[in-house]
Amino acid sequence: MAVETVERRRIVLQGEDRRVDVSLALDETLDDAIAASGLPTAGSLAVIGPGGLEVPEGTACEDLVDGGLYALVDRAAAPAQRAAGTDAGATPTRMDHGARWWMLAVSGLLLIAVFAHGAGDPLLRLLTALLLVVGAACSAIVWSRRESGAGVRGILGVLTPVLMAFAAGALLIPAALVASAHLSTASGFLAAGITTAIIAVVARSRPIRAAAGTATVLLVSLAAVWGIALLLRWGQAEAAAVSLGLIPLALRALPSSLVNLPEGYFIDYKHFMTSRWTVRGAIPESVGVLRPERIVAVVDDSSARLIAGTAVLSAVAAVLAPLAFLRDWPRDPLVTAGGIALLVCLGLSLLLTPRHTTSKILRWLPRAAAAVVFLTAGLRTAIGVGGDGQVLSAVALFLLGVVALAVVIPVSRGVRSLAWSRIADAFEWLAVALALPAALLYADVLSLLRGMMA
Repeated sequence: MAVETVERRRIVLQGEDRRVDVSLALDETLDDAIAASGLPTAGSLAVIGPGGLEVPEGTACEDLVDGGLYALVDRAAAPAQRAAGTDAGATPTRMDHGARWWMLAVSGLLLIAVFAHGAGDPLLRLLTALLLVVGAACSAIVWSRRESGAGVRGILGVLTPVLMAFAAGALLIPAALVASAHLSTASGFLAAGITTAIIAVVARSRPIRAAAGTATVLLVSLAAVWGIALLLRWGQAEAAAVSLGLIPLALRALPSSLVNLPEGYFIDYKHFMTSRWTVRGAIPESVGVLRPERIVAVVDDSSARLIAGTAVLSAVAAVLAPLAFLRDWPRDPLVTAGGIALLVCLGLSLLLTPRHTTSKILRWLPRAAAAVVFLTAGLRTAIGVGGDGQVLSAVALFLLGVVALAVVIPVSRGVRSLAWSRIADAFEWLAVALALPAALLYADVLSLLRGMMA
């Protein structure tokens, strides 16, 4: 006798007080699973999947992760608890009347004045650097402690100490040294990274600590790149080019490296695991009961890391692009081709990568940096890159303009196409993959290899 077998999807639904194993056919939906589980569905529920993202309740069971843990979270519970806790333990705070913006503007004007008039006097340079070190450390501690309840908005309050620390690190290097500008930039990145590390230690707010930790990793990595470039006797343009080549990779890998959770948060291994990975392998511990406040804390920390990382990478791209490209290019055609390829890859990655997010700040920060990159490309073309490179640059910009003209008209009419989206994904991946090789080619790494082989 023939018996027909039906493929089924087995998932775990985690409620507020208990969890239920559900086995459903593939043609059923997540709503059917919730109804069959008997868990309470009163209120506004959100279903959080194994990846930490919200899953629509109408999702077909065949699209769910087999053995995945899906948590039912009341949307109104966490804000209500947070508001109650804030009202109960709230302390009166001072009105700063835009103190963040005033502090940022005044420090910017002071730094411009220092670099304009104090760069040539060694004593004034040293005294200003020491004053900035003390000011950056004190303001970092005070503002990171003060912005305990500002959340992600408090990142703006600690931006000024980071800029002051960068200037202090740059001014500590005597101007009379050989390659002093290169060493000053590396020292500035390192000083800014140390300042963000201090903020990550002393800040009270978890989002500010998370954002400062991400900024520390990025700034110290940039300092290492500039230090290695100095050891290889590269100039500022070459070090800036390598830094720009790393930005598309970092920007693309940033969202996947922000959620730091144990493996037990995604799958109940003790329930589903039948054999160990190794002989002495430990089974990950289950998270137990998922609380809304824990989920909200993880989401806030991850959002702060993403905003801080995107802001740092976008600002570095906007600042280093003119330094890397607005110089006299060598007449080597390989270097010229690498520079043009780096310009195109960097602009495309900054322009296309933000399509994956819905946040306005995460979209417009890289796009503003892309505008600076394209403006630099236009200035580079106007100046001329010499030889056939000028023709190649003009042809590349002409083709880019034709593509923009072909895309802007249907987009302005509200046309959305899956085919165009797939084409954009392909160009994005090519830009991310080719950015670093193009940067190394533009930094004339082939001459370095020839010298090493000789």
